Amino acid sequence: MKRASPGRITSQCLLVVGMLIATAFAQDHPAHAQGANSFLTVMTRNMDEGTDFGFILAAAGSLSALQAALGETFCEVVASNPELRAAQIADEIAAAQPDLVSLQEVAELQSSTLFCSDAAIGIPTMIDAETALLDRLALDGVSYHVVSQLEEFNSTNIFGPGIGFSFVDRDVLLARDEPDRELSIANVQAQHFSTLSVLPLAPGINVTILRGWISADATVRGRTARVIATHLESFFEPVQEAQAQELVTGPASTSLPVGIAGDLNSGPGSTQIASYNMLTQNAGFTDTWTATRPNDAGFTVGFYTEDPLTPSTPSMRTDLILVRGAVVPSAPKDHLVGTEVPHPSDHAGVVAKVTIP
Repeated sequence: MKRASPGRITSQCLLVVGMLIATAFAQDHPAHAQGANSFLTVMTRNMDEGTDFGFILAAAGSLSALQAALGETFCEVVASNPELRAAQIADEIAAAQPDLVSLQEVAELQSSTLFCSDAAIGIPTMIDAETALLDRLALDGVSYHVVSQLEEFNSTNIFGPGIGFSFVDRDVLLARDEPDRELSIANVQAQHFSTLSVLPLAPGINVTILRGWISADATVRGRTARVIATHLESFFEPVQEAQAQELVTGPASTSLPVGIAGDLNSGPGSTQIASYNMLTQNAGFTDTWTATRPNDAGFTVGFYTEDPLTPSTPSMRTDLILVRGAVVPSAPKDHLVGTEVPHPSDHAGVVAKVTIP
């Protein structure tokens, strides 16, 4: 038998030791173990504040009718049970465990004088969908934190505190709590669009419909992408188009891979399609649903009409995750959440997983 030389034995030992060190390093540093790519999972979810403001729009032009409509709207939201529905949405998030969650229509209501006869709630009233969602997530055993939030409607700013109750609607961006080497968030920004709709409700009362965006740079296992949460205008399409263009020239103007997640109020099946076409045809964004499910309409809007008690059939897809500079893998495919009965929102949520190169 030929005996191995001492030099060869030393080389083999060094090779084995090196392999052991590399294995240990990979276990402690997932970004290196994953190779050149990392995966980012994003969810968008319109929570539905519980009203389409039908009473208020019908009362436009009459101050006395408007005051009554405000009370009807408040009680309509209370009757929809936002906190219970928020808990259902929290269960969806806990099951999907996305890295980032874009939430729209996150409601908070307070009242010291108004009693809603058709709801099991009295005075004082305090309803907070955001807190209810975060509390339920904790009960579900998962931990998320608020990256940023942006007010889109505050009744006190419009009508003052004298009416005895208030209603606030927010957009919120959540991130899953993870060690920094797994998921870290930086460069958080939030801003209202410069182009906004103004709705005349009564003589001397003009309501500016606030819309905006929240952006954050998310680093997942060593790879960074910018995620933009937004909720575009729904009433006036030219304003919506201008807001979509502001996204392109504002937070999406970066060399980083970009994802837009939100209710864009524009998309397949909608009569308002120009914003969607501009983003996907001119601005270079890929619709992750179309990429992974090209033969599935995936409608997300219209599970009920004015409130959860009036069901309807979904007919459009405006809850979108659009990406540029990120790779949309063939699997796993995008999927919807919230399609079960009872529906926690008139919208379904969308979950997408993309690769950050």
